[in-house]
Amino acid sequence: MTASNWRTHPAIVEIEKIYQETRSAEDTGRLRKRRRVFEYCQSYEDIERTLHMDARGAVRSYHSSGGSEDSAVELALYYDRSRKLRFVLIKAGAVNGTQIEYRIYLSKAGKRLWESRDLLEGPGYTFPSVWPERELVRNPWRAFKAKNVCPQAK
Repeated sequence: MTASNWRTHPAIVEIEKIYQETRSAEDTGRLRKRRRVFEYCQSYEDIERTLHMDARGAVRSYHSSGGSEDSAVELALYYDRSRKLRFVLIKAGAVNGTQIEYRIYLSKAGKRLWESRDLLEGPGYTFPSVWPERELVRNPWRAFKAKNVCPQAK
């Protein structure tokens, strides 16, 4: 896979199809949704976590967001029917006007096939050049249920 052909590579095309099908199912209400909201009490602790599950109870997407006084990050992670993480879309922004988008494509075995980081606007910010592996949620149920240092909103 190269910079000139990655978009048409069969593995990427397959992952894009999973992403599009899942987004469509989210948008049309065909997936069951569970959501947790937390009060802001500490930088970059989750303030929202959302799961979307299919009829079999398999998580098809997991969304989380958090931030600080001067920046915010939204993660959207997409899983195939076999419950494997296949695609991650991250939108990061800062008060200086910076908007960055990351796209991470993963094989069925969970290996990174391709990753892009695009500065959409602004002067830049201290977001990582490569998104940390520890933030690629392989077990969305565990992440959804995990304790948060901030209290759950009422």
